[in-house]
Amino acid sequence: MTDLKRNLIGLSLIVFSIGSIYLLNDEGPTRIFINLMAFAGIYAISAIGLNIHFGWTGLINFGHAAFMGVGAYTTILLIPHAAGREGSINEEGLPLFLAILIGLVASAIFGLIIGLPAIRLRGDYLAIVTIASSEIFRLVVRDQEDLTGGVYGVISFSDVFQDIRPKFLEDLSLRLDVSVGQLWVATFSWIMVILLVFLLKRLQNSPWGRALRAVREDEDAVRALGKNAVWLKLQSFMLGASIAGLSGILLAFNYGTLQVEMFVPLLTFYIWAIMILGGVGSISGPIFGSILFWAFISETDQLASLIFENADGQQIAGVRFMLVGVLIIALMILRPSGIMGKKEELLLDVK
Repeated sequence: MTDLKRNLIGLSLIVFSIGSIYLLNDEGPTRIFINLMAFAGIYAISAIGLNIHFGWTGLINFGHAAFMGVGAYTTILLIPHAAGREGSINEEGLPLFLAILIGLVASAIFGLIIGLPAIRLRGDYLAIVTIASSEIFRLVVRDQEDLTGGVYGVISFSDVFQDIRPKFLEDLSLRLDVSVGQLWVATFSWIMVILLVFLLKRLQNSPWGRALRAVREDEDAVRALGKNAVWLKLQSFMLGASIAGLSGILLAFNYGTLQVEMFVPLLTFYIWAIMILGGVGSISGPIFGSILFWAFISETDQLASLIFENADGQQIAGVRFMLVGVLIIALMILRPSGIMGKKEELLLDVK
């Protein structure tokens, strides 16, 4: 299948999915659309990071939520916020973009710390280590209430991010009858997506990008050519972790609160589903996959509400998870490489 045909199929599915949202909702479809685009942009960024790990280098990472959490907590705790049971306010903090930069570096360092002992492992063993690391991070954050707010989380930090939004978004939000805060998160997220795509396009065609793919294809051959395969994998792990940290930061700003339970294993499952849906190894795959995934989530919620009129939120969520599972199974049968992926990019014998 040519790249043009894949792009047309992906765009057609997106148009159909977004159109369905407007057809299924008589009230407030634009609000649902902006909410969808905010989450789709954030999760696309995270899936881009995971795609560097798995799609480019062949590293199985089932602890991706931890990298998102490290970036989020580092950044939010460095800007004015309120945390803990008492909601004590910390009015001092660093400038926002400096805090974000430190958060990205912290995620990369966390990736290095996890990667140093684990990167020599292969396949299932690496997956187990990353899962364990993610749970350790979550439990440590939950127990450090004085620093992280523990189970009570962190609040009152969104104003720092909202203060930098362009003025025209306020008028636009009034015309669209949507939340200006979420509109700004969606706008900023997609600006970041565009910048990442531009950056990764250049990296993919660089000697470094080709070396990563060579590690995925045949690590022994890379060593035979005099390349340090372990260092290449560590670089991949750190870059993907840093990008995941950015998505975690934006996720916190989108919710307006930071809770440790935002970074449960289910979040990692969502990111994997998006990457597989869009296409492993494809730069545009996470973008298409994220929009389609969140459109599917939105539509299943609406359909479940229509079909099961007396169902509560928990029951609807259960139906949603079952349908997401069915979608992934169907995709694996009909198109294992994903919507935008190529057959040669999908490797089961990963490192």
